Amino acid sequence: MTSRERILKALRNEQPDHVPAAPDMWEMIPVRLSVRPSWEMLLYEDPPAWKARMDACTYFGVDALFATFVPMAPVQIPVVYRDQNKMITRYFSEKDRRRYWSPYAQVYTPQEPSALVKAKTIGLPPEHDEFEIVTPSYGKIGRDYFEDARAYVGEGGVVAPIVGLPGVSCWEEETYRYFDDREAVLEEKRLQGEQIMDMVQTILAWKPDALMIGHSGMMIFNPPNVFRELGLQWLQKITKLAKEHGVPTHLHCCGPERALVEIAANETDLSCIEPLEIPPMGDCNLKEIKEKFGHKIALKGNLHTTAIMLRGTPQEVEDACKKAIDDAADGGGFILSTGDQTPRDTPDENIRIMQRVAETYGRY
Repeated sequence: MTSRERILKALRNEQPDHVPAAPDMWEMIPVRLSVRPSWEMLLYEDPPAWKARMDACTYFGVDALFATFVPMAPVQIPVVYRDQNKMITRYFSEKDRRRYWSPYAQVYTPQEPSALVKAKTIGLPPEHDEFEIVTPSYGKIGRDYFEDARAYVGEGGVVAPIVGLPGVSCWEEETYRYFDDREAVLEEKRLQGEQIMDMVQTILAWKPDALMIGHSGMMIFNPPNVFRELGLQWLQKITKLAKEHGVPTHLHCCGPERALVEIAANETDLSCIEPLEIPPMGDCNLKEIKEKFGHKIALKGNLHTTAIMLRGTPQEVEDACKKAIDDAADGGGFILSTGDQTPRDTPDENIRIMQRVAETYGRY
């Protein structure tokens, strides 16, 4: 089987030739391997993020399964600060000849993941008189962007366009608004959901191998009752529509996720869920989830990102891989992966071990 065939089998809760090994290669590892400042990939798309992620998977010899944000319009990014060690971007809108600057800013440093922060916490002024507008070096958008990524990945794996879900964000102001001005928030999230569905319909017309649904840490800020009110109907709509198009759906939600697994398995058409983090970062027991929900939904995860991947010895990584396979691989529908993004300084050998164990111990 090719990596693409193997991953698609697992995403559909079927049994491939062996367990796929697909560690999360979102930002940190691709940036490290590029040996270039992070903003070249993350801001200028030089190389495009999808290329850097695929190159990282090729370097380690793992099965590629990763998401990519697809820009649907030309991108212009205001840069409000730069020196050789840092770049800061901050968006604004314009109305009645006045600029309204976002309260948030994105910070890029040479070899770290980017960080979205409140502008005032890093000393930025309310407004900027001086700034520059930059555009990515790689300028394709929409379907052209995705087709380039799909062609580059080829049979090496699956690249999935990503869409979000409505929900309360990590900022405390939005949590206060949800309780203090609930009707206004509900209407905002309804409009957001409609916009997401428009994008889903556009993406499904491209006939992708899979669709990624992403909302990092969603259940931290959206406990089950809030998720049911703001996000569930949209997860149901997205997964139903994708299923009708024959496209598997894959949901990312780091942090506590056990309640979401049960909701998704019993109340939606979701195909696969990740990363199923263990305590203390998450609340998932892979063996228990496989036993209760593995007949309904495929699973991806869940090697501890710091204790195992970053700090573990090669033998500890091997043992953890074997335990995850023992816990969740029976009958197929399991992708061996990390509990969240692979840390930047993870030893190369710890990543390569995942593939070796999957190809040998994880063979069906």
